[in-house]
Amino acid sequence: MSRASLLRICAQRNFIACRRQYSSSSAPSDLATTLPASIDYPNPRWFSDLQSRIKRSMTPDLSKTKFEEAEKLLKHTEKHWLGLLAGREGFITDYDYRGLDRQPIFWGDMARHVNNVMYNRYAESARVNFFRNHGRDATKERGQLWDDLLTPRGLGLILKSIKTEFKFPMTFPDNVTVLNRLVEAPTTETHDLMLEVWIISEKHRRIAARCLEEVTVYDYQAGKKATLAPFMVEKLNKTWDLQEKSRARFNEEAKRVAETLDMINGSM
Repeated sequence: MSRASLLRICAQRNFIACRRQYSSSSAPSDLATTLPASIDYPNPRWFSDLQSRIKRSMTPDLSKTKFEEAEKLLKHTEKHWLGLLAGREGFITDYDYRGLDRQPIFWGDMARHVNNVMYNRYAESARVNFFRNHGRDATKERGQLWDDLLTPRGLGLILKSIKTEFKFPMTFPDNVTVLNRLVEAPTTETHDLMLEVWIISEKHRRIAARCLEEVTVYDYQAGKKATLAPFMVEKLNKTWDLQEKSRARFNEEAKRVAETLDMINGSM
């Protein structure tokens, strides 16, 4: 059985098991204790807990030097919160790669809290933007083909399945940022693409929901499954490489933050 087939089975049966088996960072983390025990299934409160620890360390009996260091660390984590939260899991957090960026939650989105249907709508809009964004720097002709992926005009993408895990209920007012990550690098033989989606609350600096989506490449004119154009595969593979660079960069950054906090607390 192919790896892609196994991924689809995992997605249908158990999203968590799928993530643990196929994440390229599935080995337990050996970072400082401020990091989750395993980054294959991140603690959704990790970043907010980290900032709470920094604030708790800023006690009156802390030396002036260490107090200033803690203030600097707090400001640093505020500035880079999205990368520390999601970049270290392989998400590209640059503006051009965000499926949704600070989308306001409206009062009408709620029924005490944001209606569960809205989470999948956020994911849908983010998926559309994710693929369209890949055509931003393309030629006019190729850019149109990227846009056409979201239409039934020719080669397109059809949502085959989506599994959503709700982490906590968001409420008005808040802003939502949605990030997409390729679960595996596509090839010229790929018919189905797997995407992981994080729906993130800006107010709480936490993951509000996680989705695993499977989309099928479909030729509407031929009426059957198809493969992506070679230039699309090439572009998506560049995205895959950027994801891995983001993972490495922000895991190192998270390690430095953890070690600095340990130094401030005198445990190093």
